[in-house]
Amino acid sequence: MEGYRSFTLILIIGLFLRTCHCVLGSDSGLLITPEERVELREEARDMFYHAYNAYMENAYPADELMPLSCKGRWRGKEPSRGDIDDTLGNFSLTLIDTLDTLVVLGDVNEFERAVRLIIRDVSFDSDVIVSVFETNIRVLGGLLSGHVLAEYLQLNLNVMPWYRGELLKLAKDLGFRLLPAFNTTTGIPHARVNLQHGLKVRGLESSRETCTACAGTMILEMAALSRLSGEPIFEEKAHRAMDELWRLRHRSSDLMGTVLNIHSGDWVRRDSGVGAGIDSYYEYCLKAYILLGDDRYLGRFNKHYSAVMRYISQGPMLLDVHMHRPHSNSRNFMDALLAFWPGLQVLKGDLKPAVETHEMLYQVMQRHNFLPEAFTTDFQVHWGQHPLRPEFLESTYFLYKATGDPYYLEVGRKVLKSLQKYARVPCGYAAVKDVRTNVHEDRMDSFVLAETFKYLFLLFSDPSDLLLDLDQFVFTTEAHLLPLTLARSTNVSLVNLANSIELNGADLTGDDLPDARICPNTQHLFPEKVRRPLRNLVDGVCPRKELKRRLKAVDFQMGNSDHMKLLKEMGINIMALDDGRVQLVHAFGNAASSVDAEEGLIFMQEMVELSKSYTPQMETMQQAVSFTDSSNKQIVIPAGPAHFGRILRLPVDKVTAKVSVALPVRGCETLSWPETLNGRIVILERGDCMFVEKARRIQKAGGVAGIVIDHTVGTSVTKSTMFAMSGDGVDDVTIPMAFLFYDDAVRLLEAVRKTPSIDITISSFAALEDETRSHTKGKEITLEPPSKNSALEKIKESIIKFINNPIPHKTSGLETKSVPVLQPPKSFPEVHSSAPSDTLFRRSKIPHLNELLLSIVLQSDTEILKGLVHSELPIPSDLLAKVKDKMPMRDLQLFNTLAHQGLFTLNEETIQSLDLDYLLNTNNQGKHLRQSYSGPHLGSATPVPFNAAPVDETEGTEELCADCSQEDKNVISATIQQTSPIEDDDKRSTLENFRYPDEL
Repeated sequence: MEGYRSFTLILIIGLFLRTCHCVLGSDSGLLITPEERVELREEARDMFYHAYNAYMENAYPADELMPLSCKGRWRGKEPSRGDIDDTLGNFSLTLIDTLDTLVVLGDVNEFERAVRLIIRDVSFDSDVIVSVFETNIRVLGGLLSGHVLAEYLQLNLNVMPWYRGELLKLAKDLGFRLLPAFNTTTGIPHARVNLQHGLKVRGLESSRETCTACAGTMILEMAALSRLSGEPIFEEKAHRAMDELWRLRHRSSDLMGTVLNIHSGDWVRRDSGVGAGIDSYYEYCLKAYILLGDDRYLGRFNKHYSAVMRYISQGPMLLDVHMHRPHSNSRNFMDALLAFWPGLQVLKGDLKPAVETHEMLYQVMQRHNFLPEAFTTDFQVHWGQHPLRPEFLESTYFLYKATGDPYYLEVGRKVLKSLQKYARVPCGYAAVKDVRTNVHEDRMDSFVLAETFKYLFLLFSDPSDLLLDLDQFVFTTEAHLLPLTLARSTNVSLVNLANSIELNGADLTGDDLPDARICPNTQHLFPEKVRRPLRNLVDGVCPRKELKRRLKAVDFQMGNSDHMKLLKEMGINIMALDDGRVQLVHAFGNAASSVDAEEGLIFMQEMVELSKSYTPQMETMQQAVSFTDSSNKQIVIPAGPAHFGRILRLPVDKVTAKVSVALPVRGCETLSWPETLNGRIVILERGDCMFVEKARRIQKAGGVAGIVIDHTVGTSVTKSTMFAMSGDGVDDVTIPMAFLFYDDAVRLLEAVRKTPSIDITISSFAALEDETRSHTKGKEITLEPPSKNSALEKIKESIIKFINNPIPHKTSGLETKSVPVLQPPKSFPEVHSSAPSDTLFRRSKIPHLNELLLSIVLQSDTEILKGLVHSELPIPSDLLAKVKDKMPMRDLQLFNTLAHQGLFTLNEETIQSLDLDYLLNTNNQGKHLRQSYSGPHLGSATPVPFNAAPVDETEGTEELCADCSQEDKNVISATIQQTSPIEDDDKRSTLENFRYPDEL
């Protein structure tokens, strides 16, 4: 490779973290005795009832309790809090969300009373807009879990004999009210819906965006509703949404973005992590497999999990990256919602990283008493709120279940005492507005009772303390219980829980006990070893002893073998990134000892400080694209470089060649007609795949260089930040690549279209001679926009209008996707999006690139031209003359198809420019043809496909084509025979039944 690698240091500090106990021996020395555990269990029970009773006595039937005001929070009666209020629907949210917690605590009597209250008081027939996601996981999930447990108790404890599935009926009613949200072109649901009017209310008709978690956290509840009620539509809708999300993942990284357009599927926010906006999508991929037994979800989860561990997991930290540039972090803080991830890793069976990440979170929690809503990579508060979230306790519970390590009981005690000290108020528990001041907020979300206290109680409980065998259930993201027996049930009315779930210990003795058939768990020895290197690392938690330093960051030399050996002993690995930069990763588990690990931490902290005082230059040289335009003026356009391939630096180091356009234009599939690219600079459009993948395809086709053009209108070197195109770490590209912003590329594309044989040069921008660079005068270059009246601008306006206002697809029952909706002809007709996404002639988002592509294609042979009948490309009027030279005008069916595909408008001007008079005026067949094309430009109605009136097969053939060969005469005659008059005016005007000839 003739390029080079930059050595900017990226410090990924897997710092982390000591336990608060600061002991050198085993941290299991702080064992909680059985008596203490019982006390903590009962204290957790008391905490639940303190909050539950406060809600029932002061707030019910309102949705939530306001613990400082000691009253209920009603939707529309309290000052709006913005989107957070979309959780509320005036449907007794907290009580529904809490139903199964009452059963977990063994309070059957209160559970029965709560069920009666819900049946009596709750209705969903309200003119209120709610969050589809929150209503699904809290309300629908709560009703389904309540129904399952009501039948379970009815069958096993002979209680609630009066219950007849009323909760399931409520769940079904709610499910149907949520269904309108799924009425989108992609199947991805709207973020909000009106429970009474669906989407037909102000503010919802124009909604376009939702988060990945919002759309991907429906499958458990919807599938359970279908399988319990016998209505398959709920599960079908949820499966389709999950399928579409999987299709929209980034194919190279297998990561998901955060926010997307529900109609187009385009990503709006490409940040990728495991926290807010994405979290429960990953969770439901795995749990859908567990609950439903559907193998496809396991495969999807494994793909996503590998991607997360490769790109997002950095030591114990989980840092968001760009889904399309996964080696680049998108932010330097973490949010509290990612605390669920260690619990999911336990379910996956990957314990070591679960222990590490949980330990990091615990250290942060110790430092601030609670886990802040967001915190930075050096554990400072980024967002100070703490709404008493359950995710950290959830992971603590599952780690204890998996390992049996009493350390996690101590973690639970710490959380419990913080809640008691800093969140308890006379009327329940109040959220903490800022963990730095412990000021309260008048808020107690329903998940405090549904999840936080549930997990806290379960952590200190033995299986024998519970009515349920929790191993027979799946916890939803809201900690609701759904039975594993649903995997065997496909759209049945009810699940016979009596035959599949047994009371804990009931009727089981000796070897029949489940634990008697399980090997002893020694995993509690493993987490302590993983945690040991993570001690004494978060400032302010425990004192740190003085270390004897062997290597300081300021003395470090990259090529020194002794220094490299010391780094390895300290647990520091040096990794080369895909874009050529170097990353230092500190993993305490890799250090030779805990002392070495701590020295490694100090070294990394010093490197951070050094990096703050170092301002690296952009070592990858900025490139330039230059050419001489039709006025003999030298044009120089600054271009972005690449972190792969050949980097052009010196004045003599440049590439000059003629240009071609890649087909397909984004270069993400095998390039067609590679012989047209050989020895040329190839132009491509940005998008769909990595830059380096485009470069490889160009190189394979024989291209000498590539220019990638941004498709975002309005970007330019003077308005946008220049960047270098990233690679993937494989050093196999030897050609140079350059990147041009949209506005900068217009001048280049216009020049190439006017003069296809023009020579283009790619070189180093800095190495250009002064007289060449003088064109930029500090502003790089001023590009003259095309005339507003030009054909280019008209096409641009048409395509932009189409992109912003796509035409609904119609096929009149035809299944093929290549049948477009034909519109009445206009000067520059809009193109339709119904062609297959992988079509060779895929429409570019860059109008000028479409122009250039057509210009090149129309210079090729007739077979390529025929391919245009299935394309999405309009032909501007200044290119019509080329059609005359390349298309056989006697192929009337091809002519007809091209016209009605919208490739040009048939009017007097085009008839003259294409010299069609000899077809339209010289004989009876031509006259009928002309009449069949009568349209707005010829004084009649919408043009229709060629269907001439029946005539004598041979009449006028000689007159039509006196100098034709017999073969040509036969073609014309056969074409005429295939035609018949259109008698149905509707068909004539709409053309919805028009189909292309098979041979085309």
